[in-house]
Amino acid sequence: MIRYCQGCGAELQTIDPNKKGFIPSIDEKKESLYCKRCFRLNNYNEMPKILSTNEEYDKIIADLLEKKGLIVLIVDLFDFTGTFIPRIIDKLRNKTVLLVANKLDLLPKSVKPSHIVEWIESMVNRMFFRVAAIHVVSSKKGYYLDDLMNTIDFLRQDQDVYFMGCANVGKSSLINALIKRFTPKEDDIISTSPIPGTTLNSIKIPFFLDNKALIDTPGLINENNILSNILPASYDKILPKGEIKPITYQLQKGNMIFIGAMASFSLLEGDGVSFTCYFAADVTVHRRKMDGSDEFLQKHGGELLTPPTREEFVNLEYEEKVFEVSSKKKEDIVISGLGFISVNKKAKVLVKAIKNTDVFKRGAII
Repeated sequence: MIRYCQGCGAELQTIDPNKKGFIPSIDEKKESLYCKRCFRLNNYNEMPKILSTNEEYDKIIADLLEKKGLIVLIVDLFDFTGTFIPRIIDKLRNKTVLLVANKLDLLPKSVKPSHIVEWIESMVNRMFFRVAAIHVVSSKKGYYLDDLMNTIDFLRQDQDVYFMGCANVGKSSLINALIKRFTPKEDDIISTSPIPGTTLNSIKIPFFLDNKALIDTPGLINENNILSNILPASYDKILPKGEIKPITYQLQKGNMIFIGAMASFSLLEGDGVSFTCYFAADVTVHRRKMDGSDEFLQKHGGELLTPPTREEFVNLEYEEKVFEVSSKKKEDIVISGLGFISVNKKAKVLVKAIKNTDVFKRGAII
């Protein structure tokens, strides 16, 4: 009988400890089994070395989309532009999709959820994508899980529910939160980590009274997310641990802001422009003049300007992009996976970011 790891979905095997699904022995009497990788992740916080690939993701998702079920598409509210991407949504255009924006707890509490939903609706409409409903939640804090479950029950029509999306948007964490909220189970069932690609296969968890299941799936790794372009040693500082505390700077022409040694924003045109920064608390934000900035970066990258580490910094390459911000409305400039700045008036901004990282401009979320 084939058994699968409850934590990552890999087929269990006792032969090769260097391949996915390895377990020293399989106890057929146990209902839930965890491979050695997930056991060490769950009990010792040891980061996984075996990860899923986008080729495996495409194959697994293609097979699942042949089946009937409600699709719950999870996006990262803090990195919406980098996780609501065509490679995922184009596969779902003919499906019933419930769009869920996770990580509400990272945005300032002053932001109204109703405003966020309206903003998401405008972003969805720009992609000409139809969804059955939109929810904003926090799997970490448990915000609005009851409302989400009511919508799931209404839309699923006695079918299984598939959770899909990019890596690190919180699919597994959300399923764990729903299970702990609506069943007697108190511990996480599915393994989670900040490393993209932790879930290796689909994981089916019986949940509903009609014997239908919640099904976790591997996440698509966005290769243009900043986490795909740095080492895991920096993840802990880049990923926010709680509510973002925005910092606002008034910049004159020729001023700039370093975001660690990962990115910088320079004001090429405009005066008295407010740059409001939304980044994790452990990311260094440093303001200075543009003159001599390259020499400053080379001297202090990975030391005063962190993350990344100094050892990683010396091997980084950067790309530049110029954005013109409208005078009519406040706009965000987003670095996928890192955070964003909000610009309050007409300006021309030079953005320098780690090579192969997506940088976007959008209407302000806050």
